[in-house]
Parts: sequence; C-alpha cells; structure tokens
Amino acid sequence: TGDKEKDEFIIHSPTTVSQKYWITNSAVHAQYAITFAQLLLDGQNQGVHAFIVRIRNSDHSIVSGVRIEDMGYKMGLNGVDNGKLWFNNVRIPRVNLLDRYSELSNQGQFKSIIANRRARFLVVADQLLSGRICIATMCLGGAKLSLVIALRYAASRLAVGPDGKSNTPILKYQLQQQALIPLLAKTLAMNVGLNYVKNRWANQSKNDTKEVLRLCCFIKPLVTWNLERCASICRERCGGQGYLACNRFGELLNLAHASMTAEGDNSVLMQKVAKELVTEFQNGQLLYPRLEVTDLSQDITQLSSIRKILIFRESKLLLQLSTILSEESKQKGVYQVWTFELSELIQSVSRSHGLRIIFDRFTELTKQDLSANLQTLLSTVCRLFGLLCIEDELAWYLMHHVSPAFAQEIRDAVQRDIRLVGSRALDIAAGFGIPDHMICAPIALDWVKFNETDNRGELLKSKL
Repeated sequence: TGDKEKDEFIIHSPTTVSQKYWITNSAVHAQYAITFAQLLLDGQNQGVHAFIVRIRNSDHSIVSGVRIEDMGYKMGLNGVDNGKLWFNNVRIPRVNLLDRYSELSNQGQFKSIIANRRARFLVVADQLLSGRICIATMCLGGAKLSLVIALRYAASRLAVGPDGKSNTPILKYQLQQQALIPLLAKTLAMNVGLNYVKNRWANQSKNDTKEVLRLCCFIKPLVTWNLERCASICRERCGGQGYLACNRFGELLNLAHASMTAEGDNSVLMQKVAKELVTEFQNGQLLYPRLEVTDLSQDITQLSSIRKILIFRESKLLLQLSTILSEESKQKGVYQVWTFELSELIQSVSRSHGLRIIFDRFTELTKQDLSANLQTLLSTVCRLFGLLCIEDELAWYLMHHVSPAFAQEIRDAVQRDIRLVGSRALDIAAGFGIPDHMICAPIALDWVKFNETDNRGELLKSKL
C-alpha cells in the first residue's frame, strides 16, 4: 500500500496464504528480498509489482515486522536455506519499487508503460528467465555427471563373456547400451540447445523478446526432466553400487526433483509455451510446410529427412490444438477447454516444438568447420537424437497412418546408431571435461581399492 504523506510503501501479508514460500537463502542468510506484492494506491489495485524489502539488519538480526521460518528438512539440497516470510506492515522507501515498467513519483502520481494489470504481473514474472537458464545449466551438469559415473563403471565392471569367464565389460552388453546411450545422445543435444538459448537470451532485442521467453520456458523443463531420467536410469544400471550415497545418484535425483518445480513448474511452463505457439499460429506469424505421410518416405539416415518427420508431428499437433480451441471455446469458454480437456495435447505441442528446435540447432552444429572424425561423430549423435524423438512417439505416428514397416525402420535405425555411438561413449564422456576430484564417486574411479577396507560407504578416509 502506498503512503503518499510519508513517501513510503507498506508491505503487509495479513494471512497465512499470503506468506512468501520457498524463498531461497531467506531462512538464514539473506538481508534483502525482492518481494512481489499487489500495489494498492488510493484504494485501487495496480497489480503485482516487485519491491526491495530489507529482512535482516547488518548484524543479521531480523528486521522488525518481518517473520522468518525455515522450510524444514527436504528431500535434498539441504545446504540451501529455503524459508517462509511474513510482513507485518513493514515500511520501505518509495524508491524501493523496481520501476522499469511502473513508477510512483514523489508527488504520488502513478504511471506504467503496461496498461493491463495482469500483463504487469506476467512481465514481472518473466524476469525469472535467467533463473530458469541457471537451473537448466546445473541440471545439464548433473546429467553429464550421471552418465560419466555410469559409463566409467560399466567400462570397468567385468561380467561373463563369450568364453564363460568374467572378462567382458558390461558396457558392451546391449542391455547397458540401450539404457545409457540414448541418454548420452539426448544430453549432448540438450547441451547444444541450452547453449543456443543462453546466446539468444544474452543477445536478445525488443524484436525477439517473445521468442526468447518461449525458448527459456521449454529448455528448463526438457533439461531437468532429462536429468531425472539420467540419474534414475544410470543408478539402476549401476546396480547396488549405484544405490550407495557416495556414488552420488541420490543427490542428482534430488537436484532433478527440486529443479522440476523451481522457477516455474515444468508442466506449467510448457503450457505457456503452447499458449504462445497457438497465438502466433492463429495470427499467421508461425508457418509450417504442408506435409503429408507420403512426404515422409525418405532416407532416414539423412538429418533433413528426420527433421521433416519431426515437423510433420509438430505442425499436426499445433493445428489440432488451435482448431479445437477455436471451435470448442465458442460454447465452453477457453478456460474450460484449456484447463480440463486438452492437457495432454498442450504438453505434446510444447514438447515436440522444443525438441525440434534442439534438433535444428544440433543439425546446424554438424555443418560447422570440424575435423572429419568429429563431424562424423556429432552427425551420428544428432541423428540418433532425432530418431529417438520419433521412436518415443511411434504410437502417434502409427495413429496418423505411418506404416508399420516405416516404424520398424525407425526402430532398426535407432539400434544401429546406439551401437555406433556406444563404441565412442567413453570418448564422449571424457569430452565433458569433468575432473576426477569433481566426479568423486568410487565406482567411476578405483572402486576395487575403495572396497579394500571397511569404509562404511564413506569417502573421507579413502584415496580413490
């Protein structure tokens, strides 16, 4: 609430549900908080704005009128002091309003470059984009670490070979390769996609703000979901060794689960992506080539053919979503249709769009001036990623009149490329550049030496 006489704002959270929840670093450390609050001026609600509010003094004592509680013990990441905040008529200077979009003059005149109240909130919320990129970056590192640990262990863990002796690394087994190599290809693709999004965000202009917003909103979900798959499957493929806390899959799973809902719930962010896509599609700003099933019967070893198959699905899904919204909303209303009838389709549209963008960026990377060996390897990984995107949705393609023979061709191509990439898996993992002291998982290092003594699963006295 604005107090014109004292040139201040009063920050107040009168109810339990108006508290600030899950605020990072607030429980112990933070002295200031960027606080989102409804701005009330002369009895009129001007919408959600952001304010700088001091919550601790320089001696770390809590500011009068502020109440802080720790969130409590979590599944993981307990080194982060998440907290809950309440404000009881806390006064702050008028200049503590972050005024890029709205401002209150010292004469008490309010003005905003954004006319709509809801739009003001959305613009303020969009400032979380950099946080989403940071979370995706952490999770990409976690996915790489999961794969390095699992691949190193699989390369050193010997099991029964053709002669009946334990002399064959389990990494050579099809069981291991089918589990780990697709994750390796997807993680490399996510790396390329995330780098692209970072560059677009860092160099954005007024003309591409909406596109950058969409990029940030799909890259965080795709990368964090990928970490969950990497950590969970790599843990399983490492057997009981993977279940030991010292081998780190538990902390990586915790990171994945925290990240899937931090800075925006993944599925909610994907709803935003779909909404933006539908709007641009209906306005004629987003165009796709007209493709039919007969256009897809081409050489699937070519990246251009794979792209056509991905575009076919993306365009059909978006057309379906746009058509249903236009027709059904006339009688039922957009809220009813969007919220209660189209959830699966909405998620499919966003996911297919995001994966196709990543595939496009990966394809562009393979066209750069690279050594012959590196270009061949990256092209194979890129092709495998694209084929996996198709294989994951084969049921949809079959429902849309792709022949069973074509589906089988996709499956066979996936298996072929898994074997090719599998033969270079350790080289790719080494290319991640993670030093041993940061890997710090016994099964990725000298796990035989680690098990020579009664270490109780602890690392402190062990030299790996």
